[in-house]
Amino acid sequence: MIRARIEQRAKDRDGWTPQGPVVELSADHSWTLLGQASFGRLAVSVDNQPAIFPLDYACDGHSILFRTAEGTKLRDLLRNNRVSFEADKRVRDESWSVIVEGTADILHDPFDIADAESAALPEWVPTAPPVYVRISPTSIHGRRFVHSVLAQRSPAL
Repeated sequence: MIRARIEQRAKDRDGWTPQGPVVELSADHSWTLLGQASFGRLAVSVDNQPAIFPLDYACDGHSILFRTAEGTKLRDLLRNNRVSFEADKRVRDESWSVIVEGTADILHDPFDIADAESAALPEWVPTAPPVYVRISPTSIHGRRFVHSVLAQRSPAL
């Protein structure tokens, strides 16, 4: 009885709920989706204060690479390199979200930098001189949301 009341409160008055079917994605599928996108968000925490930075990235199937420059983001990474990264995409009938947690390391080795410079890294904001950062994952979680329930919602609301 209590469960039924809680579920009913989660719905609005026409019985519609915004939470359509959710599918947990495998790590491989999550990496594939990250490889199809190029814009995400980097989440950091310094002195117990969260910050989120939008950025362009490249994905090689096992890590995330991005370019930055001197500034707040780089300073924060030097103080705490434990990060979360999120990318998502919404299309007509569905959307997906992938979250990678891990460590962000600034590339110093000339071979790593040369490899980063040859990556298909989009340029949202030009940076000079560029600093390359690679996120090595400790976990990856992906979910796909099906929006077919959106068509069922009453147009009066």
